[in-house]
Amino acid sequence: MTYDTSLLASDYIHYVKAVQRQLGYEPHALRLARALDIRVRIGWANRCTPDHPDGPLMVVQPWHYGNTDVIRHEEAHILLWWSGLEAEIIAEFGEELGWRVVENLCQFAVGFLRITPSMLDQAVKRYGVSARAVKHLQKLSGADVRTAMNRLVYDDPRSCRAGFLLSGHYVSDVAQCNWGLPFRWLEEVPKPMRRFPSDANVSFLKLTPSQTLGVCWG
Repeated sequence: MTYDTSLLASDYIHYVKAVQRQLGYEPHALRLARALDIRVRIGWANRCTPDHPDGPLMVVQPWHYGNTDVIRHEEAHILLWWSGLEAEIIAEFGEELGWRVVENLCQFAVGFLRITPSMLDQAVKRYGVSARAVKHLQKLSGADVRTAMNRLVYDDPRSCRAGFLLSGHYVSDVAQCNWGLPFRWLEEVPKPMRRFPSDANVSFLKLTPSQTLGVCWG
């Protein structure tokens, strides 16, 4: 095995972004499938066949047909197969663990397919790398706050960013890219701002009376 699997996520997302750029950053799941010449059919189970003799085929349950993340997840499987990385994963990790890695990567890519690079550029240009940028990404894409936060934090594997959600005084979610947060998932943090150095680039946004979003970069 010569492929460095530590590059899997960054190589895959680089491939996904290249495809998006080629197709004009289409955010609608079904229109993207058509642009990729992926046939979408209704069936009893969600699955895809990238190497179907008549061309790539996706089957989804009727209630998932449309501009849905299930469609995006299956598109991510086909893109991963096209990229050649799926074969590398199975060769390195074996069937059982390898397919778990494949599933996690494809679910990770859903946020990138839903929130396109053009959306992210617009949000960062307007609000910088901040909690408000995450909120703007939600508005543009209809994504939930966790998806939007992860999309901002993990956009560039070379950047130093992090995000977190607080439910009351407890950390309910974290995302970290080359930037270590001063607290852990599920930790009680009554006054999070005090945990950061005075010169830290940190922003907060109250989402609900009990939920707070934080974003940092450096």
